[in-house]
Amino acid sequence: MALVYHGTPLTPRGALMAVAGRAFCVSYFRADNVHDVEAISPFVMYDNGAFSYWMQAVRAGADPMNAGRLDWTSYYEWLEDRLFVPGRWAVIPDKPAAPSQMNDGLLNEWPFGRSLGAPVWHMDGPLDRLAKLCERFDRVCLGWIGDPKKEPVGCDAYRRRMDEVATLFGNHWPVAHMLRGVLVGGDYPFASCDSTSLAQNHRRYRQPLFAGLPDEWGGVRAYAERLERTAA
Repeated sequence: MALVYHGTPLTPRGALMAVAGRAFCVSYFRADNVHDVEAISPFVMYDNGAFSYWMQAVRAGADPMNAGRLDWTSYYEWLEDRLFVPGRWAVIPDKPAAPSQMNDGLLNEWPFGRSLGAPVWHMDGPLDRLAKLCERFDRVCLGWIGDPKKEPVGCDAYRRRMDEVATLFGNHWPVAHMLRGVLVGGDYPFASCDSTSLAQNHRRYRQPLFAGLPDEWGGVRAYAERLERTAA
């Protein structure tokens, strides 16, 4: 069963507090809920927001190969007082659309050691790079690269690539996190996955207060539980 990290920000604050005790992902790009999350969650994943910064730059007209955040010093400073708590880890920055060699250079800048950070292996990359990342770090993130509308996570192309990953790992899977992978979290021996579905859709599950309902957030909790069962 993969542990599901629910993406934030989750608003209003009452919705977040109603699902306290779960695992959450906080992005450096949108860290609105970070203090509340740290107060209510035993498991916190910190995402660097590299893809969001990259998309922001591309939409503004930047060259995709050179777009995105270049200096991650402030992200590392933001993590300094957060990471050294049990149950917390962070995604190491990478550069979307950049070659593996450039992203390997970013790995060398990571200041917190092998156990508190997880590099991202984009699934169109070489399998031997995935093997090297698993040797270098205690946890690795897998990121699917298909068009989310035409080839979403779980499509045939994804499963063909995962067949190759499974052959590489054999009977000794590393601690692997599937990015945006709640729909396939239970299909492979993933340790965890994340999902933004709760943050995006919880409003439709919020119930007005009628007689017999314990509170207005019961439907939101039920939806969070459904997402978690999906990854079981």
